[in-house]
Amino acid sequence: KMSLKTDLETNFAECVLNAGKVILGEKQRNEMDPHLQKEQSQSILHAICALLNSGGGVIKIEIANEDYDYRSHGVGLEWPSTFKGYLDEMQQEDQNLFFIFVKSWNAKASGVRLATLSSNLYERHKTSTKEMTSEEALAFLKGETRPLSNTHASSLSPQNIQDCVQSEDDIKASAAALFARNDLQYLEELSFTQSTHVEFKMFSEEELQHFEKNLSRCVSAFANTEGGYIFLGVNEKTRQVVGYEKKKTNLITFRNSIGRCIRKLPVHHFCTQRCEIKYAIKFLEVKNQRALHGYVCAVKVEPFCCAVFAKEPSAWQVKDNRVVRLATKEWATRMIEADPGQTITVMLADFRCKLSVSATTPQSRSVCTHKNLECLEELQKRHFPVSSDSVLYVPQKLYKELFSENGGLRSLINKEMRRVSQGILIFSRSWAVDVGLQEKQEVICDVLLLSQKKIPVLYTIFRKDDGCWKDYTMRVARTLKQKLVNTGGYTGKLCIIPKAFLLNPDKTTKALHGSELPSYPASYCRMTTEDMEVLLQSLVIVLCGFRSLLSEEVGCEVLNILTDKQYDVLSKNLRKTRLLFVHGLPGTGKTILAFKIIEKIRNVFHCQPGDILYICENKPLQEFVSHKNICQAVTRKTFMNKNSNFEKIQHIVIDEAQNFRTENGDWYKKAKTIAQRGKDGSGILWIFLDYFQTSHTDCCGLPKLGDQYPREELVRVVRNADPIANYLQEIMHEVRENPPPNIPSESLNIVSEAEWSRGVPGNLEMSKHKDMEQMVDYIREKCHSLLKAGYSCKDIAVICSIASDVHKYKSKLQRAVRKRKKSQSRDASEIMGKHIVLDSVRRFSGLERNIVFGINPRAAEPAVLHNLMLCLASRARKHLYILKFS
Repeated sequence: KMSLKTDLETNFAECVLNAGKVILGEKQRNEMDPHLQKEQSQSILHAICALLNSGGGVIKIEIANEDYDYRSHGVGLEWPSTFKGYLDEMQQEDQNLFFIFVKSWNAKASGVRLATLSSNLYERHKTSTKEMTSEEALAFLKGETRPLSNTHASSLSPQNIQDCVQSEDDIKASAAALFARNDLQYLEELSFTQSTHVEFKMFSEEELQHFEKNLSRCVSAFANTEGGYIFLGVNEKTRQVVGYEKKKTNLITFRNSIGRCIRKLPVHHFCTQRCEIKYAIKFLEVKNQRALHGYVCAVKVEPFCCAVFAKEPSAWQVKDNRVVRLATKEWATRMIEADPGQTITVMLADFRCKLSVSATTPQSRSVCTHKNLECLEELQKRHFPVSSDSVLYVPQKLYKELFSENGGLRSLINKEMRRVSQGILIFSRSWAVDVGLQEKQEVICDVLLLSQKKIPVLYTIFRKDDGCWKDYTMRVARTLKQKLVNTGGYTGKLCIIPKAFLLNPDKTTKALHGSELPSYPASYCRMTTEDMEVLLQSLVIVLCGFRSLLSEEVGCEVLNILTDKQYDVLSKNLRKTRLLFVHGLPGTGKTILAFKIIEKIRNVFHCQPGDILYICENKPLQEFVSHKNICQAVTRKTFMNKNSNFEKIQHIVIDEAQNFRTENGDWYKKAKTIAQRGKDGSGILWIFLDYFQTSHTDCCGLPKLGDQYPREELVRVVRNADPIANYLQEIMHEVRENPPPNIPSESLNIVSEAEWSRGVPGNLEMSKHKDMEQMVDYIREKCHSLLKAGYSCKDIAVICSIASDVHKYKSKLQRAVRKRKKSQSRDASEIMGKHIVLDSVRRFSGLERNIVFGINPRAAEPAVLHNLMLCLASRARKHLYILKFS
């Protein structure tokens, strides 16, 4: 049997599958052994299908027959019509190789999420068993269609339709009566024909040994339609009863084979009942006169609640460098996957879906952007503009830095650009880090060239040749290509050719790649200006996309896009920016940026999660970060514990630092000492804070504002709906006018630079209540109406001022729930369910929800009351309810 394996020795920066030796040519393949012919064809089809579902790639074939010529002999392999436009072929005569170039599947163009060779999902159509196409299977799985016995009668007159339906019913009744009999006469002609509900089969002795394949299809078809009867031993043409001779038929073995065949059929449930396939097997005696001649095997199949497959769908993907078949559940789930981006934009008016899973590549995710932030097209045009009459070098600041730091680099790049008249040249200190790979210290920079009517090129400039340049350049180019397709959702034909150069200290250069560059079909060299803009929008997603916090709410991954300032901070050279203070207003994405910087630290410094420490003040945020498994996460109190061991820690990221205290010691001094003890220079110490959200009047332990250098500021607020944003501005004004004594007043000037989102609907309500009972009733009723409006329990947080209030109010809320068990149970039983947060302001700092109830907000220290109110209010994205006692 042919085995498909990933070819790692190729010159293509692609996923390359090696199909081994194959006979090619129309005539040559017709003359070969049919079994081998089928085996080779299936293996190559599996490879094509796998690449279509995995971002595209190349299939490498060693031509097995001598004197083969592609132009004269053709290929001799047939592709499904649905694959038209996805494949290109090319012969490499000097090495006797043949290549099939496969671009990624396009869900929008094809109408289905996955490339599939066969659904193996069957239905009955008149008297035949018919396999559903991918489109039909998708509609069936979604419940949009259900095969019916009279679907084929749509072209008949009303009277004929009635006759047809009546005839179907009569046949079904006759089949039921036959199933109820105990014996039949040899060569007896049955009074009814095959139909939507009846199948006759008479297998020969040879066929009987392999009847399971046919039976599987019949059972799948009947179960997916309206049920029916299979009579094994009846001639399908003459309707005569023949039966299987008794001396050649072991009834126990026959029954067990049928039962085993049906029980192992894959099923997919989209209902809650999760029933098994219901069937009955019966053997009817066949008498020749009065002597027992043999048996007819009758199988009754009940209609199935969901979907029954004859076998697992024939859909493949590349996983862990192997071609693997998708399991039935995974195939069905991905085929019918709802678009979370659309769900988010329906529920949240402040978000727009920019990339939909129904209109992109099989591996990509939905991308949503805030309505007040620039869209992908605008970001692309500003960061990566496309010129039709010159080559643009971007980003300007970076390439000028690189040219000034590395003598000879400008000349090398300009020399390479002499033959390029238009396009864009994108510089990076490490494209490896940009795509999530580890940085290579011998690399000066990577430069991506995109040019009209040319294949993209990734230049890597080395300061030293360690002999591993090819492996590095191939891996980075391959990963970048896969990211553009699988993350960025680019559906065009795409490849990237890596080129490597050595830049010596004396400014001389040497091409390391030689003449080993791969060739691609002409269709890969036809990139238009429009193609480039779409590709660059995919690049924006790759560079600026991050897993949205909304992913947890919708139950699958959704990407958001970093703001310009966030991306600017993330793009800093970490080797030159070991220490950084990031001041950010509420809702400017400090915590998200902290996560992204941790990922970058791991790749730049080749770290393990245990080498990086994330420190915050509150336990819930610490647990939230711990579950991501990207670093070690502790609270400030744990960090200052003398028994805590941080010997392995090299880098530290601190979040919500404004709420730290020095009650357990000088945390800043300890963090700085740990970060500076590295063997290869100091590690990273980045500190995120917002003085506006300070919740105490003690010393926080941060250096004086003037000593917080270098410093960056995040001022674009994109979290809150208009009414909440307006309220936040009022509170910030109060804090700025009356700052607590432990806050440097000049740090609050940042509010004058704030950029607020506008046009986002939401709700802010303040109310007074005479007692706790009335307040609980109010919360319960509000939750009930919000849940009816489509929100879920995971959207809601009930926030108290201090931890002791949490326990006091929790019991009262639970008692209120018990009083109204017979009312709408959703709001009553789930108000304290595991998905609704009930916590204190301080512990909920750094987190957010669509709906926040603030219960009786008050501060132990009056000086920070407005800060506490700001921290509470800023947690709410859409609805904020502030409840006080009258």
